[in-house]
Amino acid sequence: MTHELDTDIEAAFIGCLLLDYHATLSETADFGVSPEMFASRPARQAFEAIRLLARDRCPVDPLSVRQTLADGGGDADGWAGPYLSHAIDLTPSAAHAAYYGQLLRLKHESRLLRKILGDAYRRLETEPADMVQNDLMRLLARHDADPAAAGLTFAEAADQAVDAFRKAADGTSRVRSGFAFLDSAGGIQDGELIVISGKAGSCKTTLARQILTHVCGVEKVPAALVTLEMSEAQIAGQTLTDQSGTSYRKFMAGVANEADWSRLFAAKASSEGWPLHITHRARTPSRLAAFAHKVVRRGARLIVLDYLQALQPDPAQARLNIEQQVSFASNTVRDLAVSLGVRFIVVCTESREGELRYSDAIRYDAWRWIQMRQPDENTENNPVYLCTLKKNRFGVLPRKDRELYRVGDRLLTEEEWKAQSKQ
Repeated sequence: MTHELDTDIEAAFIGCLLLDYHATLSETADFGVSPEMFASRPARQAFEAIRLLARDRCPVDPLSVRQTLADGGGDADGWAGPYLSHAIDLTPSAAHAAYYGQLLRLKHESRLLRKILGDAYRRLETEPADMVQNDLMRLLARHDADPAAAGLTFAEAADQAVDAFRKAADGTSRVRSGFAFLDSAGGIQDGELIVISGKAGSCKTTLARQILTHVCGVEKVPAALVTLEMSEAQIAGQTLTDQSGTSYRKFMAGVANEADWSRLFAAKASSEGWPLHITHRARTPSRLAAFAHKVVRRGARLIVLDYLQALQPDPAQARLNIEQQVSFASNTVRDLAVSLGVRFIVVCTESREGELRYSDAIRYDAWRWIQMRQPDENTENNPVYLCTLKKNRFGVLPRKDRELYRVGDRLLTEEEWKAQSKQ
């Protein structure tokens, strides 16, 4: 039995495909949407018509879909026109495609599971319980929504390990951060999850973005930024003023002079080719996963998330408490880093007592945990911040804190700060 809500979800997904086929396909690539996932006949036939048009490299729009259905005899009673119009009316934007795709898959899995369990229940009336149980377990394993991949032999795993060691030796597996205390320990490796935490005003975001700027601007390595506190334009504005040595506040106040504008446009010209994707829309774990898969397919090797606790829960996690929601988000980031082989830098907030807010899963998932602190001796003439390596899964921990000095929107090492102070 198909409920009205299920029908509307399917129609909304069809609407996303009609509004922007390629964007919807990219956002939902991990959901494996197929015709059998649609319970309603109109949605299933419309989806098949859309796939046929895309295969033949024809435009995907309501008129083309309607004509394809008519040519195939699927619109004999004239339902296609009103249905396609209704689908577009239900869809506010193609940007919601990942949300509808996830709901579509969940509804399909629920119907499939109900059918399997219902058949097993009816068989118990006439067949032995052990036979029904064996068949049920086999069917559940066959239709597992997320089956485990086949394992590797030890020889295959050993070959991969040796290959990873070779890449580490020749430097092809690491990404340089621009900070010697990180790069001397191997830089940022494939699949690594680095957590940068701190209280408000501790320069944790400054450190993360400075690493990102070095990766894209100096190393020319493709990367991505998920920002949940600022817009893409604000991020770009801060980066341009930092690169040009001007002041973001002066530009926003409208008091920048001609020299400031000249330096800003010079920085803009030199940074326009950076291989960096920025979004503020990946606000749930599922949207974050869809964005990560998309940018990795485009070559991204580093993703920065600012910040973890600002992620909103997916509908399935809305009833969980805040600690469970943050733990789920942290586990999602960890799984993405491992499965995609992409590096993640995740900014996290701390409580007044210096503990990670809401969940200890963050520090367990991290390969390296860097804590930023603003000491009492921090003044305008001594803008020092303490950087502590709290966890290092594959190395030793330093015995003392490292001092970094903030100048504008950049952090300088102690040696750089002394050199600048002398000048």
